[in-house]
Amino acid sequence: MNSDKNFAIEIKAGNLDVFQEFYQLYFNRLLNYASLFVAQADVAEDIVQEAFFKLWSNRQKIDTKQSITGLLYRTIRNQCLNIIKEKKVHEKFIEFASHYEDIESLYKADFDLPVQDKDDFYVFSEIKKAIEELPEKQRKVYKLAKFEGQSHKEIAEQVNISPKGVERHITLANKTLRTKLDHVKTAIFVLALLP
Repeated sequence: MNSDKNFAIEIKAGNLDVFQEFYQLYFNRLLNYASLFVAQADVAEDIVQEAFFKLWSNRQKIDTKQSITGLLYRTIRNQCLNIIKEKKVHEKFIEFASHYEDIESLYKADFDLPVQDKDDFYVFSEIKKAIEELPEKQRKVYKLAKFEGQSHKEIAEQVNISPKGVERHITLANKTLRTKLDHVKTAIFVLALLP
């Protein structure tokens, strides 16, 4: 069986047979991955097909020192995030985020990614950690607003503060999260998707 590096070398050299072998080996796994982001099966399939097409079309640019499977998964992840942004699929995104750490660990094991790829894929755990570090009331208000979609009035009644107080807590939480997650550019993009 070809290793990731051998696949990269052969595909870069234009070996179509090896590319087809690589495609058959990884297509379904990458399709399952894309489906975690995008609920529509046909859209997920289009994203994966396009990623393979781009890989073959730009094969001369492949860096054989980097993981070719890592390159594909990043391409697919970024395209999925763009679609989520365009369609504002908050519910699917939040559902994914809630069990992201389990998905991440299974994915890393499945693809046996090298260290640099593993380090690149931790955005949701960073967001979750930053939210959990917010002050207690601020965290509660933020979650009720962003993840449960409650109105300021509903939250105010639950937390026993004014609607203006709710607005202030959300503003402060957003400011804190942007500061804490400044090192993770994708995280800022993710937070902007929330309602």
